Amino acid sequence: MHLRIRRSAFLLIPLAVAGYAIGGRAEVKTTRAAVCRWAEAPPKLDGKLDDPCWRGAAPIEDFAANWAGAPRSGTRAYLAWDDEALYYAAEMTDAELRAFGTKRNDHLWEGDVFEAFFKPSKDRPEYYEFQANPREVVFEVAFPRRGDLGHAFNQEPVLGNKAVVALDGTLDQPGDKDRGWIVEGRIPWTAFAASGGAPKPGAKWSFALCRYDYGPAGTEPVLMSSAPLTEPSFHHYEDYGTLTFEGPKAGR
Repeated sequence: MHLRIRRSAFLLIPLAVAGYAIGGRAEVKTTRAAVCRWAEAPPKLDGKLDDPCWRGAAPIEDFAANWAGAPRSGTRAYLAWDDEALYYAAEMTDAELRAFGTKRNDHLWEGDVFEAFFKPSKDRPEYYEFQANPREVVFEVAFPRRGDLGHAFNQEPVLGNKAVVALDGTLDQPGDKDRGWIVEGRIPWTAFAASGGAPKPGAKWSFALCRYDYGPAGTEPVLMSSAPLTEPSFHHYEDYGTLTFEGPKAGR
């Protein structure tokens, strides 16, 4: 299966059984559980990650192509929340900074991209996908269920995903040596209206943080996810990790 067609067809190919990847390889280390901590103050979206909420966040560092039994180093992500929004950030090594798309809900995954998937309830079909690329272009879709939407992604309503990026290198200049990029973003709780909006402290959602990392032209992208995905589809939410929303400290 060519991985880029996953957006429209959502084809799923079984590649792992009972915790083992293809070829009998043991499952690699991923993030089966994480904590989203309360932000006493919202972060300033400037790509610096020096805000108190990031310093106090629980880092998410275990990424892999679990379906192939391959660990993936070089990503450290963070999640935080308050009454207004869900905040995300990631520091990513990247030797070849490339981007695709210039408008909201373009096919950003045809270049380097950071992706975040959230499924508030295992008993309901709704789930959400948010992306940001090195140009600060965003993608945002509230999926009513898994499958083809029946229309183009750019016809989906605005959800309010906002991202700011800092680059350590030069974008879209083949042959040079880049080092990486940082993304820092905000998703208002109104984006999750279809499934009830903001969570309560202690709530548990299913989630996956993912990347497409492109190298030189003509090479296939390196895919990775925080979740222990048994199939090469970021939409396979049955394999997502569990995200627990930690509430504010007592006395707030």
